[in-house]
Amino acid sequence: MKSLLARIKTISPVLYYCALAHLALFMVMLIIAQFDHRQLMGINLWTKPIKFAISIAIYCLTWPLLLQYLPYERLNNRFANFTVFAMGFEMLAIATQAARGQLSHYNTSGTYNALIFSAMGIVIVSQTVFALYMGIMFFKVRAVQLTPALLWAIRLGIIMACIFAFEGGIMASRLAHTVGAADGGPGLPLFNWSRIAGDLRIAHFMGLHALQIAPLFVVFTGVKNARSAVVFALIYFALVSLLFYNAMLGRPVF
Repeated sequence: MKSLLARIKTISPVLYYCALAHLALFMVMLIIAQFDHRQLMGINLWTKPIKFAISIAIYCLTWPLLLQYLPYERLNNRFANFTVFAMGFEMLAIATQAARGQLSHYNTSGTYNALIFSAMGIVIVSQTVFALYMGIMFFKVRAVQLTPALLWAIRLGIIMACIFAFEGGIMASRLAHTVGAADGGPGLPLFNWSRIAGDLRIAHFMGLHALQIAPLFVVFTGVKNARSAVVFALIYFALVSLLFYNAMLGRPVF
């Protein structure tokens, strides 16, 4: 683990330290949640920023491991810097809204809340478009430093993650993530995914983590040929798409 973190730090110091900062925030907010018992939508208001902090840390630790195979130093640095800005802005907005006792997402009650929500959308869409562009750039890379399987897993992992990141736009347009019931009902422990109606966050979550899951499939199985990686990615995409379709029908998964 130490050697892996050292490698990440060497490849992209800004993403490395951004990840460490969010891990520190994760720990701090865990402590705060033990003393601040205010609730939003039936759960502690620090639950969302806590989950976002750990998710952002994982995201920032993942990209350097992918960027090492992309031979465009200036582009890589620009992407890393913009990612740090975007993730930092997102975290700042979510945490400060929680401190105010306000929802960060789908909150249009008042000018300030609406501006924060809109700004978050603009920043995260911009970052997702940039990430999609980076995924497209991987189609210019040949399988020299890595196997064909891993190269295709990276390509398709990035593209799937971006597709399901854009699903956030559907939730934003609805000002809700639950279909068939109001947000904030009975949910799965930790994730809070609805147990009584459709929840768009499930496909959103699983799709975003294609960024890690597709390459890890190749690493853990040891497959070398591109076909295996492509077949896995297509199956994964189909399953996550079914989760999205199921949610849009208002059906709970659990």
